[in-house]
Amino acid sequence: MINNDANEAYRNQVKANYEFSSWAGHTKEGDREVRITGFRIGAEEVKGWRLEESEELPSVRELRVLRYIYSSDEAGPRRLLLTTFECNSVLDAHESLIDVVMTYMAPTLPRCESRELQIGDICFGSHGELNLSLIFARFNILAEIKNAGTEPTSVDEFARSVDSLIYNRYVTRRQ
Repeated sequence: MINNDANEAYRNQVKANYEFSSWAGHTKEGDREVRITGFRIGAEEVKGWRLEESEELPSVRELRVLRYIYSSDEAGPRRLLLTTFECNSVLDAHESLIDVVMTYMAPTLPRCESRELQIGDICFGSHGELNLSLIFARFNILAEIKNAGTEPTSVDEFARSVDSLIYNRYVTRRQ
């Protein structure tokens, strides 16, 4: 049985470790109320990657969750796992990001900006030379990308492509 007080204390500590209050609910566009609905990535939308499988997972806290597996044979066989969470608001996406980083073993993950990656409104990568996993929120969409192959594969370019798809849905919505 999980002690709710202990879980909440741990969650608050994780928020402090990630300086949550400095970015929670904010977007780079300044649009805190943006809500993208029905977000789905088509089979041909991520250049250089082939969609092997996609499925809608049971909702988590009423969030729409989609999981994709992509592969590419460029520079050897590579596979990536993408999970997207369609959240109810920007703040909800940021709270969900905390839920995801709580599942990682590292006490904190590096901000993408520290690795010269401009992805999402808030983004965390992995430790090591290559980003083998990356988690970011753009507006109300949370994306987690992980290397799923046998060879270490950076997820940076793939994450840029996914972020661009989300951003373009926002731009299209505003027009």
